[in-house]
Amino acid sequence: MKEQILVVDDEVEICLLLSGMLRKMGFGAEYAHSVSEGIDKIGKRKYDIVFLDLNLPDGLGFHLIPKVKKANPNSKVIIISAYDGSIERQRAISEGAHFFIPKPFNKQMIVNALEELEIPYSS
Repeated sequence: MKEQILVVDDEVEICLLLSGMLRKMGFGAEYAHSVSEGIDKIGKRKYDIVFLDLNLPDGLGFHLIPKVKKANPNSKVIIISAYDGSIERQRAISEGAHFFIPKPFNKQMIVNALEELEIPYSS
C-alpha cells in the first residue's frame, strides 16, 4: 500500500504543485488549506507523512503537529515554510517535526527530505 501524504498550506499553488509531485513519486496525496481543515482530514484518515506550512490563516502550523502525532504516532512531519530562521527550525523540531524545508523549494529538496527520513519513493 502506498504511503498517504497530507499537504497543509494556505497557498493553493503550493498544494497543487507538491501533491502532484508526490503522486508522480508514487504516494497518495491530499491537501488542506488551514489548521482546521488539516485537523478535519487527520481525524478521518491516518497519514504517513504531513507537509506542513507554519503560517496558516487560522493559526500556526506548530499547533497541528501534536494532533498529527496523536492520530498516528509514526507520522513524519516535514515543515515547509518561508519563515526559515533558527528559532522556527528549533521550535519545529522540539514540537516533533522531522525535517524543515524552506520556501521557495524545489523537487530535489523534497527528495532530500524523503531520503533523509528513509521514505521510499518512485523516481
